[in-house]
Amino acid sequence: MPVIVVTRLRLKDPALLDEFFTDAVAAIEQAQKSDGNLGADALADAGNAWWSVSAWTGHRPMRAFAGTQPHQTIQGRLDHYCDEATFVDWDQDSPDLPDWQTSWRHLVGWPGGGEEVGEQLVDALGLVVVDPVRGAGQPLDAVQIGHVATVGLGQFFAEVASAR
Repeated sequence: MPVIVVTRLRLKDPALLDEFFTDAVAAIEQAQKSDGNLGADALADAGNAWWSVSAWTGHRPMRAFAGTQPHQTIQGRLDHYCDEATFVDWDQDSPDLPDWQTSWRHLVGWPGGGEEVGEQLVDALGLVVVDPVRGAGQPLDAVQIGHVATVGLGQFFAEVASAR
């Protein structure tokens, strides 16, 4: 059964963006070339948080990816880059990457299940995001995908993106 992994990393200092972005692109490219990978994508939100989603044929190839270079070294630098690092994985019947709304719901343990996230958020603000996986060295395109809501989850994070 396919395994889906979602990561949300928030940079603690915008001055780290160039260094972080270089590592993030390297990790996504590594995932896309790894045995057992069914797909990988990334998204940046306006809150200086970077999301990734990947699908794997199983837990073993996903763990093999995480334990090899460059991901292994990059993972060890998360304290340097981030003031937040949140991860979730789950088994899914389909090998397709989930949409960002579904990824968000799994990451925060949204109790609404299949309900439309946007229907449950009140006073949401607009969110502009960029897709950093278009290719290294290529300009990023800003797109409107959804909303930002403030969620009180202690130290883990205060801003959450949702696609609508």
